Amino acid sequence: MVEDQEGDSPIKSVRKAIEVLEAVANARRPLRIGEISAKLGMSQSAVSRIVATLSKAEMIYQDDESGRCYPGLGLAVLGACALGRRNLDRIAGPIMDEIAARTGFYVGLGRLSKGKVVVMRSLPTPMMQRDVALTVVAPIHACAPGKILASGMTDSAVATLLVTYGMDPITTKTITEPQLFLEVVEAVRQNGFALDEEEGGHNYMHVAVPIMDHNGDIVASLSAGGVLAQVVEGDLAGLLQALNHGALRISRELDYPGELPINVEALRKEVVKAG
Repeated sequence: MVEDQEGDSPIKSVRKAIEVLEAVANARRPLRIGEISAKLGMSQSAVSRIVATLSKAEMIYQDDESGRCYPGLGLAVLGACALGRRNLDRIAGPIMDEIAARTGFYVGLGRLSKGKVVVMRSLPTPMMQRDVALTVVAPIHACAPGKILASGMTDSAVATLLVTYGMDPITTKTITEPQLFLEVVEAVRQNGFALDEEEGGHNYMHVAVPIMDHNGDIVASLSAGGVLAQVVEGDLAGLLQALNHGALRISRELDYPGELPINVEALRKEVVKAG
């Protein structure tokens, strides 16, 4: 085992580079070298060297005039490579395509990473090759997939995520109170599905269900959505049933032995409310 010694060891340098990347990526505005230095407690010269190296790899873009640092497009290329290659991706992809083609809505496979939901989508009309995915990253508190993924965690773990990453309002309907979000997550556990109506985007609605592994743990979400009026005017119950059936097929491939029941009465109330 290689020890992480003090000094400018390779392991420590890699860790510092990761910290700089995360600081730039998570900042609400572009940061200058001095701001990154102060935030991370690193010397400005060390941050400057790291930024210069990451800039060559296009993982950070530093504006020549302002000196401010932005996430680089190279990160998008690396991120795209992370999707479509796992066993779950290969299992879910064809099923997602089927549901998207049948319902006319885009369908997403959602997983949690660094407090946010990464969603790989299939479109109703194929626009690109199978190994290229349209990807969305959303806050866990502002989307239906986030509620599903949170429902597989303990309340304390969810609360820690909310404190760590915050609950910024995306729209006027975004849940921004931790206790209210926990109450919604508990309802999701009971109902077997989650909805968001304009919580993550104005005039958009999404629905989601869980995907289980062989241990009965929630490992991903399967969701669908689109323009609010189209979802409301369509067959919401039918859409949820299609997602639930698809999620069960995927879960079966992961050796999940159980069922994925939906609270029919809760679903009926949501359909009435949406209509």
